[in-house]
Amino acid sequence: MARKRIGELLVEAGAITREQLDAGLAAQAQTRKKLGLTLVEQGTLSEAQLAHVLAASLSLKVVDLRATPVDWSAVHMLRARFCESHELFPYGIEGKGTAQKTLLIAMSDPLNMSAQEEVAFTTGLKVRSVVATYGQVREAILKYYHKITLDDGDKMTVVDRGGAARDVGDARPPPPPADDEPAVVMGEEIKSGPSPVPPPPAASGKKQSLGAAVSKDLDFLFGGEAEDSESIEKLERHFWALMRLLAKKGVLTRDEFFKELEKEP
Repeated sequence: MARKRIGELLVEAGAITREQLDAGLAAQAQTRKKLGLTLVEQGTLSEAQLAHVLAASLSLKVVDLRATPVDWSAVHMLRARFCESHELFPYGIEGKGTAQKTLLIAMSDPLNMSAQEEVAFTTGLKVRSVVATYGQVREAILKYYHKITLDDGDKMTVVDRGGAARDVGDARPPPPPADDEPAVVMGEEIKSGPSPVPPPPAASGKKQSLGAAVSKDLDFLFGGEAEDSESIEKLERHFWALMRLLAKKGVLTRDEFFKELEKEP
C-alpha cells in the first residue's frame, strides 16, 4: 500500500484545505523546502498544529524537547549533520543494560522512513520515533551538538567550556548538510558526558563517502539518476531494506559494511 504524504494527511485531518495544499505545493516547488515548513511559513498552520496533526494521524506521541530530559548517550549515537539533514534529534535510550535497547528520536517529519531505517541499521538498535516541532528539533541540535542556545527573541548564545555566555546575534539555520554524511558515530554506545560530540571532520577526497557510494550503486541497481525527492527516498528505502536483509542473513555485519565503505575507490 502506498505511503501517504504529509499534505494528504493534513487535508484528511481537516487541518488545511485542498486549496491551501495546492498553494503550499506551488511555493514548495520554488523554495525546495519541506512542505510542512512551507505551510508554516505561509501562515496556513502553526508548528504545534502541524506536529499534533501528524502525531494523531500516525498514532504517535508528541514530545516537548524543551521539557524532556536528554540522554547524552543517545545524542552521541548520531552525527549532527545527519540530524540536521533529516530534521530529527536522538534524545533517549530505553532498555539500557538489556538486549532490547531502543533509541528514541524526535522527528519533525515522522514520515521519513528511510532516515529511521538508516538509524536502525547503523546503530544496531531498535528505533522509536515521536513527533516534535521543527523549531524544537533545530534548537536541540544547536544546543547539544553545537553548544548554541536560543532565547525567546531567537538570538544565539554560545556557551564556552568555562560556562561564560556570549551573544552572537540573530539565529541562523544550520548550513545545509552534505548528503554524504554517515548517520552514526561508529563504535559502542558512548556514556553520558559533560560535552557534546564535536562536528565531524571533513571527508578526505580519497575516501568514498556514504552518499557517493550509495548514489553510484543505486543508479546501477535501479536505472538512472533520481530526479526528485520522492524517487531518492524510494531508492533509500530499497537500499536500507537490502542492507537489513543481508545483515539478518549473516552475509555482512555493520562493521564490515563501514570498513568496505572507507576503502579507496
